[in-house]
Amino acid sequence: MYELKLVGHALLNRRLVECEVGISGGKIAKIGRHLDEAERTFVFKKEVMLPGVIDIHAHFREPGMDYKEDWASGSRAAAHGGVTLVFEMPNTMPPTTTLQRIEEKSRLAESKCVIDYRVCGGVRKGNIHELAGMAHAVGAFGEIFMCESFGELQVTKNELLEAYEEIAKTGKVAITHAEDADINFYFKEKFKKRNDPAMHPEVRPPVSEAVAVATALQIGMAAGVKLHLTHLSTKESMLLVRSMKRRMDVTCDVTPHHLFLTKENMKELGNFGKMNPPLRSGEDQAALWNGINTGVVDIVASDHAPHTKEEKRKPYWEAPAGVPGIETMLPLMLTAVKRRWINLYKLTKLLSISPAKRMGLYPQKGVLAEGSDADIVVVDLNRKREIHAKDLYTKCKWTPFEGFQTVGVPVMTISRGKIVYSQPMQSKIY
Repeated sequence: MYELKLVGHALLNRRLVECEVGISGGKIAKIGRHLDEAERTFVFKKEVMLPGVIDIHAHFREPGMDYKEDWASGSRAAAHGGVTLVFEMPNTMPPTTTLQRIEEKSRLAESKCVIDYRVCGGVRKGNIHELAGMAHAVGAFGEIFMCESFGELQVTKNELLEAYEEIAKTGKVAITHAEDADINFYFKEKFKKRNDPAMHPEVRPPVSEAVAVATALQIGMAAGVKLHLTHLSTKESMLLVRSMKRRMDVTCDVTPHHLFLTKENMKELGNFGKMNPPLRSGEDQAALWNGINTGVVDIVASDHAPHTKEEKRKPYWEAPAGVPGIETMLPLMLTAVKRRWINLYKLTKLLSISPAKRMGLYPQKGVLAEGSDADIVVVDLNRKREIHAKDLYTKCKWTPFEGFQTVGVPVMTISRGKIVYSQPMQSKIY
């Protein structure tokens, strides 16, 4: 007898197949027809089963800033958005730049997190020779900041080369935030007398990202590291990554906020649209979608970065950068499927298959297959919903997508065989 059985349509081998999925011991034990009985069975009439979403870039803020988010609220928000595995970034207080801090954060996560997780290791000037000793305890290294961002988490070009060389020895992925520190400083000084959030895309302009991406690619190739460039936002970045795909081991991701918002939205959003890298032009946005459809972009990640409303209401220069997004990512990308910008298989590749492969977890993760972890999101592809902050689980209780119309809703999330989120659906339960 299975612990759980799901009956309906599942995405298997690039197509929707009518089947039954038997789950035991946190694993998918069997996929077929007329399976044995289960302790609990769900028969889905119109919803479909997809691999759980893997978000390789999120900030849960704990320890040190749990007034914005913590492992409990962040993971519940993730489950609400169909995410079953999260890679949590190192810029907490203190940052996870030592093995002891990584182990402490992992224990904290274990006690609160309702989904699966990996803690990422931070990189700074003083810990580069300690990275090898941290590797067994981290999901990846990064995000590695090439510009001013969070306290000690910034490296120079020389330090980046040294870090990449050390990370290459471990076989882990180097998740890199590519903006150029010198260019950012120049424009910060140029605009310092102004205080308008709408200028943020000019304070950190596209050339800053382009220069940093080119630098990271060249240094990454020289070091032989598994390079991952995160939250790319410009047309030039797409061209640069495309040119290097056959020459080195490089992948990249883009975010829903760069895919669905542009710098024109800054006029209404103000600091609530302030993130790094900033929102870009419609031409840049079109290049990101083209990158998705031509294989330049490998992954979509949320860069879930919650801050309080009070922090965001501060003057521009004082307001922190970052927006929440872990629970709106899947509904937005399902909307893209409905609009026929991508197909359902491409969605699962961007959100599940490619993240699992890049992080060395496939086929344990990222796919519906016998023997794989029972990480499943059940979605209603046709249900319409407006995004409203009041419905979100994140502690910060706001979203740059307030009032946005979506088509496609996650209705059940299963992480390692446990139902971690569910809402009323057109299904039979017995």
